Amino acid sequence: LALAGCGSSSEESLDGTVNNETSTNDTTNNESEKVDESAGEETESINEVIVDNDMYKITLLEILKKEDEIWGNTIEVVYEVENRLDYTIGVQGRSVSADGYMVDESIYSMSQEVVGGKKAKAVLTINDFEGYDFPELNNDLEMTLVVFNYDSFEDIAEHPVKVTF
Repeated sequence: LALAGCGSSSEESLDGTVNNETSTNDTTNNESEKVDESAGEETESINEVIVDNDMYKITLLEILKKEDEIWGNTIEVVYEVENRLDYTIGVQGRSVSADGYMVDESIYSMSQEVVGGKKAKAVLTINDFEGYDFPELNNDLEMTLVVFNYDSFEDIAEHPVKVTF
């Protein structure tokens, strides 16, 4: 079985500043760093701690805009979640807005399970579906990260995230 495809794709990493009321000053890293990719492309990493407490640590790693002729346009907001608890938690992205407009729930998704004592990458993916407004990300991106007990589905905390470009 062989698969072949024609078309081109491109990827753009967005550099932004996180405006976060829930992070603490001693754990926040405001420096963006450039990362060289194997294809010779440069990408900007945000690496901003959103929350760091005894239960978990969530870091916004990067925001990527991808263009693909076959699969369409996507935006990926990549977080690293470290679960310091002895039970499984879930992390979801909710109430997403870009440039002052709410993003339709039909075109984005983010739900990640993280077992106790482990780390995971949680990715908010926004897809460019026909008939829906795809965000430009010219000024800002806002969302709420909801952390919950994965077994009981009881919310543990909500963390607002705002990135300005």
